[in-house]
Amino acid sequence: MIAGIAGLARRRAPRVLIALGLSALAGMGAALAQEPAGPPAASAAPFSALPPVLEKQYRTVRSLVVTRGACVVFEYYRRDIGAGTRSPVYSVTKSALSILIGVAVDRGYLRLDQKLSELLPEALEASVDPQVREIRLRDLMTMTAGFDAVGDYAPKISVPASQTWRWLLDRPMKYPPGTHFSYDTSDQNLASIVLTRAIKEDAQRFAQRVLFEPLHIENYHWLADADGYLIGATSLFLTGRDMAKIGLLYLRHGRWGDSQIVSEAFVADSTAKHNEGGPPSEAAYGYFWWVGKTNGGLDAFFAAGHNSQLIYVVPKLDLVAAVAAESIPGGSQRLVNDLVLPAEAELPRSAPCVARIE
Repeated sequence: MIAGIAGLARRRAPRVLIALGLSALAGMGAALAQEPAGPPAASAAPFSALPPVLEKQYRTVRSLVVTRGACVVFEYYRRDIGAGTRSPVYSVTKSALSILIGVAVDRGYLRLDQKLSELLPEALEASVDPQVREIRLRDLMTMTAGFDAVGDYAPKISVPASQTWRWLLDRPMKYPPGTHFSYDTSDQNLASIVLTRAIKEDAQRFAQRVLFEPLHIENYHWLADADGYLIGATSLFLTGRDMAKIGLLYLRHGRWGDSQIVSEAFVADSTAKHNEGGPPSEAAYGYFWWVGKTNGGLDAFFAAGHNSQLIYVVPKLDLVAAVAAESIPGGSQRLVNDLVLPAEAELPRSAPCVARIE
């Protein structure tokens, strides 16, 4: 897969895309846990008072979109950013991949308990650690595959693209599958390969057909490698409102208008706590979604990415907050808890919509 990325870089752009290699992605994940301390907690203020606060104290915020259900009740864009500007959402990509896998599960292409020995015949080869064969799709999605994420196991970009993704299987194992959480960005890329093999369809077209078109998301970009596998750990670009649509889909239990995009059962399972999780978000983990609580103790789940990207969903409040940024001091979850949730509490139930996104 990584050589595929390199091939894509040579055709489309300078070698910047090579930075999307798995070792670099792991660094992005670690950075999430190292946000600098932010401004002191703000007292409750209405949404009308937030733009100057964001402009002066949170200059790295690119956009903030807050919805009650399908109603946008507040949105903010930095002066150099517009409603149509796409932002890199980094590891929020993982949660979008989770939705695609959910659709594949619903349609019978995949089962969460299928093992790599069944899904990828290459896992049976002699060079592969026998434990790799026992990894289930569920283990990949809960980041409990068990690979050793430490060490000099970097892929060799000179290997032909048709062979390099095999590096994902050839890595040594550290734990038995399903036993230890580790924020290993290789898991999503393996899951993406599994998805593409199972659906027997171009993955970018599948994503467009089953997710983006039904949600009326047109202004997006999701990179695939030279072999056609979506880069599952990162590389998706979305606008602020379209980030909010992803959250709204899950707030609505997988339903969009009159269509059930992904089953209610899969949404509930993917946003349930499957393990204690840990760094970089210090929250429990579902299927490529984080699971936690607001500072006020309300259940929440969220998609989080490098540099403070966030889709934060609080079901009891019927609320989605979508944040695109360039590393917020204190982190985007703190911004939501300190500014967004108090402002939402001050908003009357009859507040008008800025826009509707469904």
